[in-house]
Amino acid sequence: MGKTAKWIFMVMALILSVVMVWPAAAQAAKGSCGGEGDGENLQWTLHDGLLSITGTGAMADYDIYFPPPWYYYSSLESLSIGNGVTSIGNYAFYCSDFTGSLTIPNSVTSIGDGAFDGCSGFTGSLTIPDSVTSIGNGAFSRCRISSFSVATDNQHYCNDSYGVLFNRDMTTLVQYPGGNTRTSYTIPNSVTRIGDEAFRECSGFTGSLTIPNSVTSIGDGAFAFCDGFTGS
Repeated sequence: MGKTAKWIFMVMALILSVVMVWPAAAQAAKGSCGGEGDGENLQWTLHDGLLSITGTGAMADYDIYFPPPWYYYSSLESLSIGNGVTSIGNYAFYCSDFTGSLTIPNSVTSIGDGAFDGCSGFTGSLTIPDSVTSIGNGAFSRCRISSFSVATDNQHYCNDSYGVLFNRDMTTLVQYPGGNTRTSYTIPNSVTRIGDEAFRECSGFTGSLTIPNSVTSIGDGAFAFCDGFTGS
């Protein structure tokens, strides 16, 4: 093999090695995700499909037009929120391709609007710890969580025997679990309001839903794309 041929071979081999390594390298990233003040120490790290939020304080707020930095990575597989995060920001994990279970640590006091909206890969039961005092509109919209389980000491939220999420006095139905496959459900008579996006895209629900006369307010998009509902 001549010198020119050797150089061509070496250059091609180098290019090939870079191309092969680039996808993995491009999916390893990190940065800051804290809000102003006490959230400045929060960091995010994406490695081997695991997105980790670590540090102390409140996360920054995002929206669908200015999503969080990890939104643009295709390698999201699982999520770990560290015990030190006090607030999950608006649309923090909007339409992220996580799979498996979701764990909210006891340090979290608030969950922002649309925080987990569209995270359809989350399955199983989700525990709301007693530290949570505020859950934003549509925080779990379009999730496939099978049931909500609220810590008994939580003074702001509760669940019924079917795993539906309510405010503490059960006057507002906050979120129906999108992964619940019941064929019928009757909203309790104590409920006066159905929250924003409470039943949005509940594709697992294929039966009848009964709304009592006590309900006087229905939030925006509460029943959007609920094609499986039948009955009253």
